[in-house]
Amino acid sequence: MRDDRTTDTATRRTEALDVLRSNRAEGYTIPSATLYPFQWNWDSAFIALGLAGVEPEAAKEELKSLCAATWENGLLPHIVFHTDAEGYFPGPEEWGVDVDGVATSGITQPPMVVPAARRVYEATGDDDFLDCVYPALERHLEWWVRERSFDDAVVYVRHPWETGMDDSPAWTEPLAAFDPGEVEYEREDRKSDELADQRPSDWDYDRYVSLVRSARAADWDERSLRESCPFLVEDALTNAIFVRACDDLAALSVARGDDTAATTWREQADRSREAIRDRLWDEESGTFVSYDRVGDRKLEANSVAGLAALFGEIPTNEQFERLRRTLRDDFFAHEFAVPSYVGEAFDPDRYWRGPVWINTNWLVADGLRRYGATDFADRIDRDSRRLVEREGFREYFNPETGAGRGSDRFSWSAALYLELTGDR
Repeated sequence: MRDDRTTDTATRRTEALDVLRSNRAEGYTIPSATLYPFQWNWDSAFIALGLAGVEPEAAKEELKSLCAATWENGLLPHIVFHTDAEGYFPGPEEWGVDVDGVATSGITQPPMVVPAARRVYEATGDDDFLDCVYPALERHLEWWVRERSFDDAVVYVRHPWETGMDDSPAWTEPLAAFDPGEVEYEREDRKSDELADQRPSDWDYDRYVSLVRSARAADWDERSLRESCPFLVEDALTNAIFVRACDDLAALSVARGDDTAATTWREQADRSREAIRDRLWDEESGTFVSYDRVGDRKLEANSVAGLAALFGEIPTNEQFERLRRTLRDDFFAHEFAVPSYVGEAFDPDRYWRGPVWINTNWLVADGLRRYGATDFADRIDRDSRRLVEREGFREYFNPETGAGRGSDRFSWSAALYLELTGDR
């Protein structure tokens, strides 16, 4: 007799591939047709990671396409506008950036592209693929150290969009600390009343747009923006992925026979880990938090970003035990793990203020396994699968009811479902 759950999983895997193929353009995959019709940086990384074991050629093309948009200085933009963007805000005219004839945004996202490239390389053994993407990966991590760090150890972001967790309550204080002035624009991210209630407020968006326009006025010069930008934050999630990326680039360097580069990136990872443990750990809340460089303060929000430190193998054994209690007591208290935020501003339906996201679930579960906490990791994986199998490939999910929210047919939810249900 065929197992019902296996049948359902097989059906969902077929549907996941259908989502990814229908969202695929020439060489890349859009996150969703509803809100995100272009190529997004860390979306492509998660998509490639999920495709590595089922459609490896598509996974390789995804990352090669993304890496081709790398700026000369090493920045890998968070949006690549391969097609016409008329009517989309903020579109190419707002950013004013062109990379070899392709318009991009002027900010980045967490460097998940490096862990994804390692996964794709190890799945395929394709040395030509590695030779193609490695130079861009190395330039990008060098850019983070050179342009986005005050101490060559902990890296910072200068826009909430760069964190991937756009409207996290962690950003309220640094955003409130500056006046965006009169900012005129027309939002395109609220396609319905339901979506409008879930998206960032106009108060947040005024500041998002102000940060973009002031950076463009500075011609995207990082040295100048380090002095003038009112939002400079050492984000816990970005740093966790950066550290993991350094380790993974070291492994890719070994695969290319470059032991010198491997040593360089291992040492960078170790240096960053040590600094993050000291600066971003918050003993009172038992998690890692972000740090506001402008306001010189910790941003004490208990969010999934702090748990993501596990992905970078950042916590000491003592910190891990405390972090595991925080996960159990604060995040596992909900029906579905892992809420993106727990605290006074918790909202189970609003973007990064409470809903469960499959990509951050994947990061936390991967990190837990690195610390031997397979029971906790299995709980998170089961919840991720349950959510998708009940609600489909939604952008995010209510942690109390499991209801799907945001965009439907969302690519990284589909891709990571393939990874969660495949051979591991």
